[in-house]
Amino acid sequence: MKKLALVFAGQGSQYIGMGLDFIDINPSLKTLMAKADQTLGYQTKEVIQSEDGRINQTKFTQPLVFLSTLFAYETLKTLKVKPEAVLGFSLGEYAAFYAAGLFSFDQLLDIVKVRATLMDEQSKKNPGQMAAILGLSSHDIDMMCHELGDGIYPANYNSPVQTVISGYEDKIDLAILKAKELGAKRAMKLNVSGAFHSPLMKDAALLFKDYIDPIDALKAIYPVYLNTTGKVLIKDQLKNEMVKQIYSPVRFVDAIMNMKNQGFTHFLEIGPGTVLSGLIKKIDSDLDVFHLEKASDLDEVKGWLENHGFIE
Repeated sequence: MKKLALVFAGQGSQYIGMGLDFIDINPSLKTLMAKADQTLGYQTKEVIQSEDGRINQTKFTQPLVFLSTLFAYETLKTLKVKPEAVLGFSLGEYAAFYAAGLFSFDQLLDIVKVRATLMDEQSKKNPGQMAAILGLSSHDIDMMCHELGDGIYPANYNSPVQTVISGYEDKIDLAILKAKELGAKRAMKLNVSGAFHSPLMKDAALLFKDYIDPIDALKAIYPVYLNTTGKVLIKDQLKNEMVKQIYSPVRFVDAIMNMKNQGFTHFLEIGPGTVLSGLIKKIDSDLDVFHLEKASDLDEVKGWLENHGFIE
């Protein structure tokens, strides 16, 4: 029995021009872009195409990756695809909420805008960095962070041998040296603007809580596997988990393994980049993975979905 899950890309996957090619084959997306321009207060297409670096600033990155991912997802919907669950990586969780029908596009764009602004401001108030460690187990990373004390934390459990850490710059430097001593194949800083998914973001999370508290969510049409737990969302926990996600690690390995144990066999990554496809194969090489990143991928994606019986 085959089961399909959709997986949505997160911050860090952005690049100049991302997602705009979907508008050429799906002109209805211009409506989403017009709404985004109005809500965000700038010309989204111009920033996505610009080489001035704004696309890499958190307050721009998050809304624009979210928007570009929805361009791909809305185009995918024209194929009448039949997923049985959704999962997003970090920021990608908001695209998963959209796919699951928990919030409207307008609500989520506002939410993502506020989240991005708060995280950007917090990164300036409480500066930090992130680093990727390859070749050590998650247990080794957990123990290393514990030994180094406050100010350094596991942030993303990406694969059994790839974990991202988050914290103060001096602690990140120490952790990179320590990881190499422990036998890490690679340990390198990431090009991000803050210590995301760590307690350094907690003040931003508290302000975010105040913002989302009055917003009502609808019932999910698909199960959503959460970053914070790796398990299926229980609706009355939604807002708490949205808040916690800002300062808690992304448990991507747990989510994928739980999904496999629930019978999921096929994963379609949606949005900029193909990083998640690679991570899923590293978590379990038996899983069948495909991606929809560009409009030119659509025919191949359609064929893959049809071959496996995932189109109505």
